[in-house]
Amino acid sequence: MSKTVVHADDSAAVRHWVSQQLGEMDLKVLSVPDGEAALRLLRDAPCDLLLTDLEMPNLDGLALVAAVRGLPSRRFMPVLVLSSHQPDEFEPHRRQGVTGWMVKPIDPEHLRRWIRRVLAG
Repeated sequence: MSKTVVHADDSAAVRHWVSQQLGEMDLKVLSVPDGEAALRLLRDAPCDLLLTDLEMPNLDGLALVAAVRGLPSRRFMPVLVLSSHQPDEFEPHRRQGVTGWMVKPIDPEHLRRWIRRVLAG
């Protein structure tokens, strides 16, 4: 059975690139341009993993993570941040709920390894 990934990023180019990379892994990718759209999807659609950028309109990535962790059905779902920011730029309490963090630009194989790791466990 194929797994589903919700990917939130305000850059159409990044959404396209991630969809290509994950498509090679036979994953279903639901791409959205902001955190609010991702949260709507996560409330209703089956999902195995959330990939999110940090800086997005309407609801930023860390606010999205906090909202997702408040959904009982998504409390333990893996969440990976894909950002141009280093994780240590944020207070530890703001990073709570994040499973992993990758800094852009991201090596395609590194991305696929992380995805395989979090979806396997």
